[in-house]
Amino acid sequence: MQDNNINEIMSNALTVNKDTLSKNIKDIINQIKNVIEANKDNIENASSIDKNNDNGFILNFDIVNNIFSNIEKENTLYGDVTLSQKDDYKKIIYGTQIMEYGNVAVISDGNPYVIIEMALRNIIAGNTTIFANDKFMLGTNQLLIQIIQSVLEQFNISKYLVQIYITNNFDEVLSNFANIDLVICIGNRNLQNMILNKSKNKTIISGYENFDLYIEDTTHLEFINKIINTGLNIQLYVNENTNLDYSNSIIVSDIDEAIAQINYNGNRYSSAIFTSSTENASKFIKQVKSKIVTINISPTIERIIDINQSDLTIEKTIIYPFSFKFDGNNDTIQITDDESI
Repeated sequence: MQDNNINEIMSNALTVNKDTLSKNIKDIINQIKNVIEANKDNIENASSIDKNNDNGFILNFDIVNNIFSNIEKENTLYGDVTLSQKDDYKKIIYGTQIMEYGNVAVISDGNPYVIIEMALRNIIAGNTTIFANDKFMLGTNQLLIQIIQSVLEQFNISKYLVQIYITNNFDEVLSNFANIDLVICIGNRNLQNMILNKSKNKTIISGYENFDLYIEDTTHLEFINKIINTGLNIQLYVNENTNLDYSNSIIVSDIDEAIAQINYNGNRYSSAIFTSSTENASKFIKQVKSKIVTINISPTIERIIDINQSDLTIEKTIIYPFSFKFDGNNDTIQITDDESI
């Protein structure tokens, strides 16, 4: 069971020792992948229980595997030092080192794909991570956090590198702004706006796993219903001329109103239009402000989190002489031909 005292969670996060993390990042990610795969049945059972309690959905392990595939391609790793420029005249080297951002609070609607990907991305960034969400998919999310923590402990790294705090009052988290270096909010537009208004820290927002779909005509109705029946967070915008009746849909009069509504209320992550009009499809592409736009294709086709790995790290510029060895075996450090220390 996870600790659910925010002061204790913050205290634990601030005392995590990361001395051995940079040497083990790739092995940690690989082991987390292996342990999640080994516990696939348990994770599916947990998500089944959450779904039966009207509190979640069945995890799709194709999406989980895609998350790991994208993570494994990342080369921005905590602690890495790379050469950027060599000055033969001064006999010095300019380089960069990837440093952690620090203590990151990830506020979300509880989607477990967010838990997996943001835990992995912050581990390779060297950040401590506190997830804050309500009880959505509580059993699944707690199991995932426990798996990740167990792997961290296998590498003698404190499990408090990754923690979860269950709350529906995000003010409790944001009030600890002095101990937070970065806030990440992943959810629908209402959640994003609320956190942006309340956060005193640098805040990154994403509508990941929240989709907008405009139905202009009924040409693709069978396919549209399949998308809707997945149970994902999809906001529907329906042209009034279709006479379609979906609960919680927003009725619009034409393409212009649909675009205006999506740009104002939408999640700005992935938006789709289903239409037989090439003119309206072109207008939708040009004017909708989402990061992913699809035409007569499900808005869920590209389920990749739209946060860059570089946003989770700080790039430090370092300058060192040719003779410096990072293994600690250097003798005199020569700065120039005439000066040494």
